[in-house]
Amino acid sequence: MVLLDVCSTKLSAAIDRLEPTRFLDFAQAEALEKQLENLIADHLLETLYEGDPLLPFFQERPWQEEADIYALDRNGDLVVFELKRAGAGRGALEQLFRYVEVASAWDYFELNRKFGEYLSKRKARVVELRDAHCQAFGLAEPMDEDSFNKRQRMYVVANSAEEGLIQAVLYWRSRGLEIEFLPYRVYEIGGKKYFEFFSKPFDVHPNPAHRKGVLFDTNASYDVLGQTPWVQRMITQKRVSAYGNVKGTVDSLQRGDTVFYYQKGYGIIAAARIIGTTPHNFEEDEERYWDVEFLTQVPTRFEPPYNALSVAEIREATGLNFYWPKTIKVPFLDLEHTEKLLQAAIGKLGPAV
Repeated sequence: MVLLDVCSTKLSAAIDRLEPTRFLDFAQAEALEKQLENLIADHLLETLYEGDPLLPFFQERPWQEEADIYALDRNGDLVVFELKRAGAGRGALEQLFRYVEVASAWDYFELNRKFGEYLSKRKARVVELRDAHCQAFGLAEPMDEDSFNKRQRMYVVANSAEEGLIQAVLYWRSRGLEIEFLPYRVYEIGGKKYFEFFSKPFDVHPNPAHRKGVLFDTNASYDVLGQTPWVQRMITQKRVSAYGNVKGTVDSLQRGDTVFYYQKGYGIIAAARIIGTTPHNFEEDEERYWDVEFLTQVPTRFEPPYNALSVAEIREATGLNFYWPKTIKVPFLDLEHTEKLLQAAIGKLGPAV
């Protein structure tokens, strides 16, 4: 479980006082720095940086002089993460500066080579970095190769009690370096360990328990030739569905949420509101879904080209940047942004009939 930007206290059973909850670092919690690294690189970047998502493209290798995580932002600039367990101290920054100095010289071909290695290690299909970057950030077209890695930013991730390291980061920030300190804590509650990570900027994450708007991918990349496309099944059966090893993503939704159906390469093709009380399972296809009622006109044909609210129009309506590779795009939309996007979708697609 990941706790983001929450008060680190617990309410006693008597509800008559607040007690601070003792926190640990990863060393005390018998966890490895590599676990923290994988947790952030594999699961958190698109969630922690909702307003400024990042695309991880490389992680350190054993016995190599490398930072823990390398990522790219929307502009193609390099973002370097150095993760520390306990007792990092001021010397940790000297090591980070060396890593960034080396990485600042990487041209696009070196970035792309490292990205291919990163994907291969995860047994993922190897694609061109320019294309993955374009898709991840919803760009109109891939960036030029010589536009990558023009600037570098640094993040030091360490226990929130590392005062010496915090002061060192503040000193170098005052000297103009683009460096941030990101604190974490580990709690042990009821025999279970909980990880709390304070991302930048603080306190901007909408509460998923509130009604919200969500851009939901129609899984066009996984349609099987000769079978009914997933998007057709969802639309005609009035569902929002996820399948296989990502079917649990629908549990982030709830009754009253507005779902915008996103068709890869086109944009939003329909919008609906969840009306069920709980999600359902359809075991034959490993499908998990919610029932919905549509708020816009829906497609009557299920092959390209689609009539859609484009990525540029989505950005214009909301003023937000999204992380596009996931089934559920982040950030979630608050009620104001949901209504703006819904009106834009109705204007483009027409109201429900």
